Amino acid sequence: MEKRDILHCDLNNFYASCECLINPSLKGLPVAVGGREEDRHGVIVAANYEAKKFGVHCGVTTYQAKKLCPNLNICHSKFDVYNKYSRLVRAIYEEYTDQVEVFSIDECFLDVTHSKIFGTPVQIANEIRERGKNEIGLTISVGVTFNKTFAKIGSDLKKPDATTVITESNFKDKVWRLPVEDMFGVGRKTQEKLLKMGVNTIGDLAKLDRKFLNEEFGKVGEELYKKANGLDDDKVSYVTDEIIPKSIGNSTTFYKDLTEKKDIELGFMVLSESVTERMIKKGIKLARTLSIVVRDSDLKFYQRQSKITPSRDSSYFAKIATKLFYESFSHLKKIRLLGITVSGFEEENQLSFFDEKKSEVDEVMFKIRDKFGHNSIKRGSALTNEKIAKALDRVQLDKYEE
Repeated sequence: MEKRDILHCDLNNFYASCECLINPSLKGLPVAVGGREEDRHGVIVAANYEAKKFGVHCGVTTYQAKKLCPNLNICHSKFDVYNKYSRLVRAIYEEYTDQVEVFSIDECFLDVTHSKIFGTPVQIANEIRERGKNEIGLTISVGVTFNKTFAKIGSDLKKPDATTVITESNFKDKVWRLPVEDMFGVGRKTQEKLLKMGVNTIGDLAKLDRKFLNEEFGKVGEELYKKANGLDDDKVSYVTDEIIPKSIGNSTTFYKDLTEKKDIELGFMVLSESVTERMIKKGIKLARTLSIVVRDSDLKFYQRQSKITPSRDSSYFAKIATKLFYESFSHLKKIRLLGITVSGFEEENQLSFFDEKKSEVDEVMFKIRDKFGHNSIKRGSALTNEKIAKALDRVQLDKYEE
């Protein structure tokens, strides 16, 4: 197998750094990005290093963050700005290779095996870091190694603005000493099981018998063994590749507890529109499974899932979501959060004649919104409670794909 040169580029303090770029007076000050307390999205989602020194981190409430750091500057999310800067950085990456795989808005894998014209992998990494600072104003940490797993680990080892090299001769010294949860691909449940087995470090995991891991974890066990031992052979996708997600979901917390059926129906309708819009953008025609998540005023989570008639119609999704809610959760009187996720996609699928017509309505709506703004066209149901509908327009932080 050909030895590969893989980079993982991680934009440092990306959200807070973008805020400083559009408002230079914030540079050097503690900055955090969080939701609006009046809409009950009062949770910190990102903080810069200056804020982290005071104990401000992702997940704390804005109220707690202000107590920890009275001079904290809290900015509200601006996804159009973040996407703009993310695209600018990716344009730099793509000058060095056509194998650029987006891992998240602020992280990408690069395969520079055939990019020798630009220098060694380390020279390319350092040049990318310098260009990020000088041309855009963002710092980047880069892991340079021979597979994706170690590249991701490498970019996390030294921040901000650093290049970390992990080789076939030094990975046992640099990687094996790290906690097992630091390995890319180890989720919470897997971590808990490994810790119960006495596996505390990546080295402990690497030394486990391969057959034993397969027996305990199935296919995941094989992946764990390969990743811990530097045998990860996952390829970096090309810029032109379109990765179909396994699921698309959206949820939001409301500015007040919902108690009326019409408001719950409206909530599911707006969330369904957002999910359908992203299906259209991804070229996905059918979803075969729909699930809802509900959070009540006591902050308890509830979830239900159902097989559905294959569809991409937002009205149908909203109808099924509402039906699921009242079949399972009619006893809940005050609703704080609603969410919808669709899955069961197929790459090759065909809409029925009636679904095709319904999908055309959604596509026309989204084209109008793209051209004239989100509020340029609305369903009549959105007029029944414009405040809730308006609050639901701000759901970008709660969008997710897997």
